[in-house]
Amino acid sequence: APTAEYRFQANAPNIIGSWSRAHYEFRWWYEYSGGKLTDWGAHHVDIATWGLGKGDTGPVLVDPVMVEHPVTFRDGNPTVANRYNTATKFNIKAVYGDGVELTLRHDTDNGILFEGTQGRMFVNRGRLVGKPVEDLARNPLPEGALEKVYKNRSLTNHVANFFEAVAARKEPISDVFSHHRALSTCHLAGIAARVGRKVRWNPETEQVIDDPVAQALVAREKRQRFAIEV
Repeated sequence: APTAEYRFQANAPNIIGSWSRAHYEFRWWYEYSGGKLTDWGAHHVDIATWGLGKGDTGPVLVDPVMVEHPVTFRDGNPTVANRYNTATKFNIKAVYGDGVELTLRHDTDNGILFEGTQGRMFVNRGRLVGKPVEDLARNPLPEGALEKVYKNRSLTNHVANFFEAVAARKEPISDVFSHHRALSTCHLAGIAARVGRKVRWNPETEQVIDDPVAQALVAREKRQRFAIEV
């Protein structure tokens, strides 16, 4: 029989024949994803960095305080080839240049907890609770506050906003640049988890500082026909 060409793997390792590497299970392999760090992290870290005003930058330090993998790692790579390898338990701290901390944990309610000088606030897809939210009853947001956050666009859903942005040739509320920064933070957490040590990061050059092993995990070698010049 002719050999099939698995183009869908792009720059990932050309490993075939295992159902556990396909949808939905691809999430649990660093070869294709980053486990919960990038699966739910794509949603929660996006909102967290939006709320913190960090959509145009990244952390300067990522500290894997506690990480458990189903397999052992050496130089950032799993030592077992036929088992899921993404982190199953983790407490990873990302620190920004101004000292603000963002912690990614496996053992909390599925959402984002903001902690500040005026209290705590929890938000996920179904809840928005906390003292700052309760205080809005007697001290509402100033006029125009929501419009400013939404870039003076109509307060509508993601899909409608995207099509409006395409038609108007304008940037959508959820733009690719801030999402890149959010996902970079998720991937840096994964890199720190894999190498098992603190990773220092330059958010301007988007390079790991003084750690060639960690830097090698930032990008993959491009397979022919899948290279993109940017």
